[in-house]
Amino acid sequence: MGILTSILRGVSWWNSQTLNTQLFTWRKGIKVGEDAQGNIYYRNADDSKRWVIFNGEIEATRVNVDWHGWLHRTWDKTPEDPVSYTHLTLPTKRI
Repeated sequence: MGILTSILRGVSWWNSQTLNTQLFTWRKGIKVGEDAQGNIYYRNADDSKRWVIFNGEIEATRVNVDWHGWLHRTWDKTPEDPVSYTHLTLPTKRI
């Protein structure tokens, strides 16, 4: 990586993650999953922060619907967690 690239990463967010985001992710980030597009999702130890590192162009519409719900705390389980459907069984009716 050249010096110009390093300087651009420190001040611009549209090319890739900034240097500060990379350092924060390295120090405090816990990887929770990855989607089909290669975007990587992280949280910190106490789950007070959640974020995504995009693979390629930084565009919010590239976040999967399921991961969007996790990022915005609509649900706590990640899309990679197994889902239990046992509570969704219909009651049986005897005739």
